[in-house]
Amino acid sequence: MKKLLFGIAVLAIAVMSQAQRGGFGMMQGGGAASAAMLLAREDVQAELALTDDQKDKITAITDPQQMFPKMQKYMSDAGMSFEDMRTDEGRKKMGPLMEKMQADLKKEIDAVLTPAQSKRLGEIVIQESKFSAVFQKDIAKALSITEDQDAKLKALQKAQQDAQRGLGTQMRNQEITMEELQAKMKKNTEILNTEIAKILTDGQKAKLKEMGGKTFVKKDDGI
Repeated sequence: MKKLLFGIAVLAIAVMSQAQRGGFGMMQGGGAASAAMLLAREDVQAELALTDDQKDKITAITDPQQMFPKMQKYMSDAGMSFEDMRTDEGRKKMGPLMEKMQADLKKEIDAVLTPAQSKRLGEIVIQESKFSAVFQKDIAKALSITEDQDAKLKALQKAQQDAQRGLGTQMRNQEITMEELQAKMKKNTEILNTEIAKILTDGQKAKLKEMGGKTFVKKDDGI
């Protein structure tokens, strides 16, 4: 049961963070959790030239085994439980909670990295996020997203949320494995990025690429 709840916690953070604009997003949506996952990779650590002390601190922050108890405490402090995620009202309440978790995680990461390292990490997150990086408030502002584009992007967000939520139901019912969950979420994100590309102008795409900085060459299979 605990393993199942851990899987739900991972999914919940992914879904809710993708639905949020602000701070750092999550996974392919970009952000603090995405940054934390990237920081666990040796190629990213090498790119940022992390010291041994920084690596030890980052390891403590990015330890997957800490994700479930941390999220459980956040929810407990807010008077919520994982069962609340089954209802629309509960999911609405999760929004602010996820924002707080993201903000706290960003503070933890920034406290370990130098300003230059944080900047480069942000660039790598943009590259890994691809077009879905536009769901971050600061990036959307920098790209001068119009009201029409914003409406279309929100519609895509909703469709993505619904798709990921369906996967959550399958996970809770043990109809799919964690590996299948990750594969399906990755596929959904690929589709999302394809659709976002259709909304952005060539100029906005060029600007986003510029914001990603110099090309980061992966040394492994990534997330």
